[in-house]
Amino acid sequence: MKKIICIMMALFFILALSACNKIDTLAGAEGTPSDMLNISAPSSDNLSEQTASQAGAFANCTFNPTLFGGKLHSCAYAGNGTLLVLADKLYLYDTAAASVLAVTEAPLRDFDVQIMNGGYLLSGMGDDGMMAYIYDHSLSLDKEIVVNELLAGDFVVSEAGIAVSTDGKKLAIAAMSGLYLYDLESESLTTLLDLTQNAGTANLEIVMLNALAFARDNSQLVFYGDGISIPAVNDEDSFSIYGSIAVDGSNLKLTKPFNYAMEEMQSRANRLFFPQIFTQSNGSLLWINRQTGFSNILSYATSEEGSNGVYSSEQGNYVATAVLDGKLTVRVYDVDSGELIVTKVIEDSDPIYFNRIPMIYLLDDAKTAVVLLGGSIREIDTLVSTFAFGA
Repeated sequence: MKKIICIMMALFFILALSACNKIDTLAGAEGTPSDMLNISAPSSDNLSEQTASQAGAFANCTFNPTLFGGKLHSCAYAGNGTLLVLADKLYLYDTAAASVLAVTEAPLRDFDVQIMNGGYLLSGMGDDGMMAYIYDHSLSLDKEIVVNELLAGDFVVSEAGIAVSTDGKKLAIAAMSGLYLYDLESESLTTLLDLTQNAGTANLEIVMLNALAFARDNSQLVFYGDGISIPAVNDEDSFSIYGSIAVDGSNLKLTKPFNYAMEEMQSRANRLFFPQIFTQSNGSLLWINRQTGFSNILSYATSEEGSNGVYSSEQGNYVATAVLDGKLTVRVYDVDSGELIVTKVIEDSDPIYFNRIPMIYLLDDAKTAVVLLGGSIREIDTLVSTFAFGA
């Protein structure tokens, strides 16, 4: 796809920054004009509709898709109001300054990003299985790791099966047959759990590990996966479990949540979120405080929420849900209070944008949401919607 530099868009962008008013906007990812997108919201929001050729500008948060080449696919949190943006290349973008800080070739087309001291860990499945790439803050590649080569016959099957400590010194690896800790400085591997030896507690056994994260100042690992009862229960299938273990392999704890089937774990600075499998969502979200280990439940405003996507903010203070029914309804919640703080409805004349779940990124300090529509659909340009969800 071609990249178009639009002078009219640039002029509007400058005026929007100077006005600093909070408005809803939608833009084509390549800066090309498209049909107007109609955004409806409660009248108390006082937000105006804008054409699809405009970039979003709010206070100290701006997302300008014309700065990226090719089709915009996805984003990831990069800390302090910055985003890693995947388009024709991988961009480090500052939403406060509305500028690109660094650019590099993307190592994979689908990957997870984790923030650590000094840079970022990018991980995902490549031709050689699970790959881990360590970049500094300028997106210079420091280290490339073929994770399966570390495991002596074991292998990673989950795309979320690797985590990095916040100090950047250790990797935790959830593989088919075990849980491992890899020291990046000494290049040594330690087995924390051997799933072939019936790893578990008195009443629960782990049969699969799906995702994990460091917690409690890197002294603990929190994970989720599948388990079975001990002793075995006739005709019982495996079920979702979550748990924790110290990085020295001690103090294993497992929990079977009641009537709750987990689909993923979203690792954020302050909290870990466990959205449910979309076919079994019951309008609630389990989360764990990353420092204390305490768990809690966030209840959505409606029971149908959670089936079309759940999105947590960079710091973990906010959660958004998406509801698709010929349009997109986004609801944003304050996690501490459980309060629904804003509802946005996005509509377009082309229904293809609502055939797949969107990608939503919530910036805590700017209290701004960035919504990507059609990022995973090759045949259309990605549309971007931005809106404020707080004062």
